[in-house]
Amino acid sequence: MRSLARLSILCVSALLPAFGHVSWQPRSAEAASGVPSAVVVAEGVTEDATSSNNEVKMVRDPAVGLVVAYAENAGGTAQVVLAVSHDGGRRWSLLARASGGAVPSRLPALGLDRAGRLHVIWTRYDDGVGKIYYRVWQGGWVAPQARISPAPGYAGFPSLALDGQGRPQVVWYGIRGSSTPASTRHGSIYEIFYTGFDGRAWSPPRLISAGLPDSVNPALAADRTGRLRAAWYQSDGRVYQVRYAERTAVWGEPETVLATRSDAFNPDIAVDAKGQAVLAWEQHDGLASTIRFTRRVGGRWEAPAALSDSRLPAHHPSVSVAPSGAIWVAWDRDDGQILVRRFDARWEPAARAAVDGGNSFPSVLASDQGVDVVWTHTAQGRSQVRYARLGAR
Repeated sequence: MRSLARLSILCVSALLPAFGHVSWQPRSAEAASGVPSAVVVAEGVTEDATSSNNEVKMVRDPAVGLVVAYAENAGGTAQVVLAVSHDGGRRWSLLARASGGAVPSRLPALGLDRAGRLHVIWTRYDDGVGKIYYRVWQGGWVAPQARISPAPGYAGFPSLALDGQGRPQVVWYGIRGSSTPASTRHGSIYEIFYTGFDGRAWSPPRLISAGLPDSVNPALAADRTGRLRAAWYQSDGRVYQVRYAERTAVWGEPETVLATRSDAFNPDIAVDAKGQAVLAWEQHDGLASTIRFTRRVGGRWEAPAALSDSRLPAHHPSVSVAPSGAIWVAWDRDDGQILVRRFDARWEPAARAAVDGGNSFPSVLASDQGVDVVWTHTAQGRSQVRYARLGAR
């Protein structure tokens, strides 16, 4: 299932507050700049190889290099694959295939713990119905692929974070096996579920999206203490709003990030070195879609900044924070471009990550030297995973 943001949008004009902090407001709209050379990571991939924006697709292993997760087209069946670059993204090779068999698998997410173990989750379509699968790589696969979501019902679009002890924590949206059709836009009751690994076993899935159905595409991040931050979009009975919840020992009650009269879709979340959550999402107004950004300081969300040009619909934001505190956000546009912006005291103009069209589903990984970006490129019926690096200006 592609993002629900592509469905017809029935909404009225957004009522966004004025910017509360001048530094948050971008000083200019998207501007052209030097475009880096893109490198092909992999050929023969699916059209949604790097979907979706709620999932981390790339990590940097000090001992190995850059690792990217994506979905390849293996004889007509989608499978989850890891690629690696040992030279900073100039050349890529196959590291490992995470999934296998005749059953399609896609929508992977990555995590890297301090011991150098790669944690991989994805959606596998057992009997045509999504389930969440998990695997660990440490120079080789530690164990076979294993299902961690319940057997009945649907589970998809998982997101992964590691707690303070390097143990995987996972959220997804799903339909419980006992659910009956509902009067939602999709005729089903989608809800957000959480499970965590305690070193021995996965906890029973817990519902964390209190309130009206339905709730979709959760993103997850953890700070240095292991506190979890989750964001998703959820219907309030009229439009979709971005919702947010935190977990220390238990999950707190979710809250609405910004109540508006128009739809908000596809949030992505990260945590900076101070433990503050940063959040990007799509804000819709009729057929227009702009990327919004905010930061949580002192238990409150700052007034949002608009990062993209409202004349060109933008989707699928990905956010990452460098150790220095610089924030990078990337998104795709309806014209097939990938745009990237950096915040460090102020928002810099947007830079293009590619020279041609047909690009979608970007994912970013920030460092103090710049940002690594991967995305899916599709042209003439063929798809590739591409990579580029942008330096700080």
